[in-house]
Amino acid sequence: MFAGAPFIGEGLIHNLSETGCLIECERRVLEGSYVTARLLLPDHVRALVIELAAIRWVREHCFGIEFLRVPAEDRSRLRRFLSPHRL
Repeated sequence: MFAGAPFIGEGLIHNLSETGCLIECERRVLEGSYVTARLLLPDHVRALVIELAAIRWVREHCFGIEFLRVPAEDRSRLRRFLSPHRL
């Protein structure tokens, strides 16, 4: 789930990293705008909070966000979640 000033949307997460991700969705967003996000990870714990993210690029049905502000507890959880998937 993500939200900006005039909208709320939902999408699928791809290419998740510690610094951002790709979101696939039907909602149109503007490159350069800012959103908050709640990521539902498969570990079935509460949603991961992204307090502030920038939309860095937009393509048809997807866009990329850069995580700018993530609470320390959520950043640690994201690192733990990603660690088994690193090469």
